[in-house]
Amino acid sequence: MVLMGIKNFYAGSNSSQGFYSLYDQATSDLDRVYILKGGPGTGKSSFMRKIGLILMDKGLDLEYLHCSSDNKSIDGIIIPKIKVGIFDGTAPHIIEPKYPGVVETMIDLGAYRNDAYLAKFKSTIISLTNDISTNFKAAYQTMKEAKEIHLNKEDIYLSSMDFDKANVITEDLMRSIFTPPFEKDKNPKVTKRFFGAATPNGAVNFIDNITEDLSKRYIIKGRPGSGKSTLMKKIGRHAEAEGLSVEYYPCAFDPNSIDMVIIPTLSVAIVDGTAPHVVDPFRLNDIVVDMFRLCMDTSIEETHKKEIGELNMAYQTKMTLATNFLSEAKRLHDRLEDYYKQSMDFEKVNKKREEVLQEILYLAAIEETT
Repeated sequence: MVLMGIKNFYAGSNSSQGFYSLYDQATSDLDRVYILKGGPGTGKSSFMRKIGLILMDKGLDLEYLHCSSDNKSIDGIIIPKIKVGIFDGTAPHIIEPKYPGVVETMIDLGAYRNDAYLAKFKSTIISLTNDISTNFKAAYQTMKEAKEIHLNKEDIYLSSMDFDKANVITEDLMRSIFTPPFEKDKNPKVTKRFFGAATPNGAVNFIDNITEDLSKRYIIKGRPGSGKSTLMKKIGRHAEAEGLSVEYYPCAFDPNSIDMVIIPTLSVAIVDGTAPHVVDPFRLNDIVVDMFRLCMDTSIEETHKKEIGELNMAYQTKMTLATNFLSEAKRLHDRLEDYYKQSMDFEKVNKKREEVLQEILYLAAIEETT
């Protein structure tokens, strides 16, 4: 078996803005895209996983796009070398073909479903589907309320912020990161993905996996309002201006904020290392930058101790409740899947999967000979 590389990401997240999709980004640079349609329990995730296992065995690097609503499921796989991807194209991350038959191929696994069998459970299926939707709406509303609490806490810390010091730190970091000489990328790209998500099991991230091959990580510590996201946005924009590719990783909870920037050519990551995705230095070239101690009057936590404590408690309560709603939606979805699984002809699904696999292996073989 040939060693290969696997990277794990999310292209969609349960957020304070509702379900937030970056699937357009994930598919935009691919030459061939297989879009899987079909209801729950039709085997879309298994379809992709089984193909992925064989491609891994062939030594192909893979990117897995995980499902933010089911920790054991995936929503897509990408084979970067041949620019091919397979995606779950159903709600909430609906993907429709832009160049059907030329780039995208639609695969309807629902064609192998026995709808006459499902009709016997019509009322239960409708009820479960509606209850799932209700729980997701409740989760998103609760996250929105948690965001308001977070902003109130941010206002307290902002009152102690020294923005001049933050600008100096940013400039110092940029001098450290962009040390000449370095070559510009021939075709620089800007991409966006999530390194984590709010899931039925709570906050999950793949920071260590995504950054494992990079030479240096700048770990930004701080408090709300300490300028972590602004610092990273400035560094990312500077990298773009220098003609370098940049990977932006928005905050899964608040997609308007940035939690990590990677500059592949320089082999550098700048990452927010605070909760819920705590990153502590454990590698030789991990450098910690504590914006709270460097740019804020730290006495703010003593003078507003009671208020900050109450806001922390309120925020945690809201996020726990939101996770509970996501967990309940997952439980109901599992029940719904059971009905659909019983209606499926998985022999036909397996046959279709083998057809797709052979097409991908053929494309990989062409790549090897060119």
